[in-house]
Amino acid sequence: MNLLLDIEITSDYTTEPVSLATAKAYMKVNFSDDDALITSLIKNARIWLENYTGKSYGDRQATLTIEMNAMEWYDLPGPVQSVDAVQFGNQSIGCGQYDLVGSQIRMYQSGIHTIYLSYGFDTIPEDAKNDILSITAYTYQNRGIDLSNENATLTDFPMLATQYQRRVPI
Repeated sequence: MNLLLDIEITSDYTTEPVSLATAKAYMKVNFSDDDALITSLIKNARIWLENYTGKSYGDRQATLTIEMNAMEWYDLPGPVQSVDAVQFGNQSIGCGQYDLVGSQIRMYQSGIHTIYLSYGFDTIPEDAKNDILSITAYTYQNRGIDLSNENATLTDFPMLATQYQRRVPI
């Protein structure tokens, strides 16, 4: 069994995939009193959707330290844009010593590997953007919902329940 020992986000995106102006237009809000709240709700909606789908909706770079068994697949954060480097101990290893298929990687040697990768969407899919807008609007109108709660489910978002009956890669 492969075990993630550490993950460090070395570069995170600085702007949300949905702007404050877009969200306000979507919700038909024409005053600035709630700008900080709406900005926070956009971020929370994006984080919730990323956690639910297992996809990153922006460019990120990360360093993962994983204890891996030989020939076992490991799901990397995705979608993977590139694996920039892989180390086994203190030695760099070439792409001939591992397989990368989509967002899954497997090593030919057991042990602790450090993987440097770039992942996330260059351009966010429109349906994901619409989902972020829908969740933002719903939580703005129903301010009692706590998206940071790990128990937040699709039942908290009835408008999305039919779209995500199962998790399908975007």
